[in-house]
Amino acid sequence: MFQQVLSYIFLAAGFIFGAAILYLIRRDRDIMRSEQGSLPFLAIMETIIFIIASVGISDYLQNTLLFKYAKLGDDKVLPGTLVACGLVPGAIIGFSLLKSGDPLDPLMMVACGGCVLAGSFTGSRLVGKFDSAKIRKIMQVALIASFVLVIVKTVVSAGVAGTAASLPMGKLILAAALCFATGAINMFGIPMKPTWTAMFLILGLSPIVTLTLVLVVAGLCPLSGGINVLKRGVYHRKQVFCTVIFGSLGALIGTSLAVSIPANILNIVLLGVMLVAIVTMFKK
Repeated sequence: MFQQVLSYIFLAAGFIFGAAILYLIRRDRDIMRSEQGSLPFLAIMETIIFIIASVGISDYLQNTLLFKYAKLGDDKVLPGTLVACGLVPGAIIGFSLLKSGDPLDPLMMVACGGCVLAGSFTGSRLVGKFDSAKIRKIMQVALIASFVLVIVKTVVSAGVAGTAASLPMGKLILAAALCFATGAINMFGIPMKPTWTAMFLILGLSPIVTLTLVLVVAGLCPLSGGINVLKRGVYHRKQVFCTVIFGSLGALIGTSLAVSIPANILNIVLLGVMLVAIVTMFKK
């Protein structure tokens, strides 16, 4: 019951943020016309990005690459753009997986989701006050260590994926604390999906529960921090506009594919996600 209620909260939040973004972009249409980037190109790319994001590959990483490749603007616009791009498709992904994925433990969802919300709201108020380059270096080391731990765990278990659908209290407290910290870091434009994936796999959750929890938690980050981002208005409107419409379409297509992937294959996919994130994060 709780999972069903949460799914509709996600959907409602997506509609509200989508309406707010479209209203703000219409109000600022002169700014949008002056921005770099082709709307048809961005529409195609955002559809593809959120199809891929639906199996756990960070949309932050993908949208960062797109922003840089298409030379859409100054780096100071990038963090706000990444958060705003994740608002509506992230809500749709959360809704779809909660409706069609494996059942999640309500206490685990509340603890991890609540801590991510608190962390991302805190982080969105601190952007610009800390050295994001140093934070990124710390996360690079942490992600490599996590990747190695997941590999070791997979080898020790003879390649059998985890099967747990919930966490015991000790592990849950640890996971909640890490969710708060990584939620704050996420607001600096540093992708956290690979880190959350590693964390939940190491703690023993099954791949589909891990994917569902990671994407639900990832959807909460922009929903919380997005309020401050939209108030400041420092984001690339063309890219965000295309994400609201075409990224949402990609999210619907991608989630319908993700829930049908077998557990061991999904485990391999999630390991690949972490490896791609490590390689990408070490590139400028």
